[in-house]
Amino acid sequence: SNAGMGLIGPIECQTIDEMKTVMDTNFFGLVRLLKEILPDMKKRKSGHIVIISSVMGIQGKDVLFVSSGILFNDVYAASKFAVEGFCESLAIQALKFKLQLSLIEPGPVVTEFERKVFEDGMKMDLSAADAETAEMFTNIYLKNYKQIFQSLGQSAEDVAEHTVKIILSENPPFRHQTNTLYTPMTTLKYADPNGDL
Repeated sequence: SNAGMGLIGPIECQTIDEMKTVMDTNFFGLVRLLKEILPDMKKRKSGHIVIISSVMGIQGKDVLFVSSGILFNDVYAASKFAVEGFCESLAIQALKFKLQLSLIEPGPVVTEFERKVFEDGMKMDLSAADAETAEMFTNIYLKNYKQIFQSLGQSAEDVAEHTVKIILSENPPFRHQTNTLYTPMTTLKYADPNGDL
């Protein structure tokens, strides 16, 4: 399962319909796929479901923009949190039917997806945002967007290699992060649930 779309910017400048579209693609797209494939897999008691998620699905308020790009990615992160929570629950049922479930969790990936999200952000009407929020989005987030992807980003080929490794693994993990730069940050979430660090 690899379908996905992004949405960046202040939430007061995004429509509910735009938010629903992201959730429909990133979360309900996965649900629709699973509804089609699970019955047969359960009958066979065999199968491996591999889902492209994101480190944004396991990082929340305790990670700042500079290290992760979470700022102004509220709806995208929410869609990936939904995928992660859904799969955590589904994984328990999958064990009963001898099915394997793996979440691939990339950080930033340099692709046309990223370019389109950035271009959409550049065109966003910020008139509904307060001046401070609009300034943060324009002069901090958008100004540093490309640098974040260049310094922390992976290629699609690199993520694909990680995915193939998980597919071919005899005992695949439930979660696999493709970018080791993010491992300390995601580990911190579980080590410090209050977000004080």
